[in-house]
Amino acid sequence: MSLGRLPQTSLQCLRCYTKFMEKIKAIVQRKPPLFLLISIGYLLLAGILKWNIHPNFSSLTFIIGGLLGIYFLDIAEVFFSLQPSPFRSVVFVAGLIIVSLFVITSSGSMLASGLVLSLFLTLLLWQIGEWELHKNLSDWYRMISGTVSNKTQQWILWATALIFIVETLLFVL
Repeated sequence: MSLGRLPQTSLQCLRCYTKFMEKIKAIVQRKPPLFLLISIGYLLLAGILKWNIHPNFSSLTFIIGGLLGIYFLDIAEVFFSLQPSPFRSVVFVAGLIIVSLFVITSSGSMLASGLVLSLFLTLLLWQIGEWELHKNLSDWYRMISGTVSNKTQQWILWATALIFIVETLLFVL
């Protein structure tokens, strides 16, 4: 059967599939390769430190959660056409810090721990990248009334990185 002779519902399914695959391609292409390498390296290192090179089912769920976390925000931004992204804000980062601290210290779910740590790392890498390009994070503060000085933005970035390190240590230990 040629493409021109397919029933209408089959053509609609084919169009939906094509549109879906275009979004998946957009998601994969948005992630800078260096971010991907750092994220996967982090997941592997955290897993090795946590399980002392003796992986078990928990380590697999941690890696799966981490891989989901790498693309979680990209998936949400592409599929829901979020521009500007509400996730790339200090308000979201502050909320994530609280949620990730709870997940790591209380939930016991390795899938959730991998997801939040990877998500946290992704946001931190985006902030560092933006700082390197623009020498400010003003776009991340658009939900805050008033302006935040570059020096304060830099201090908050360093504090965020320190909190990420502490949360990683809490997970590994």
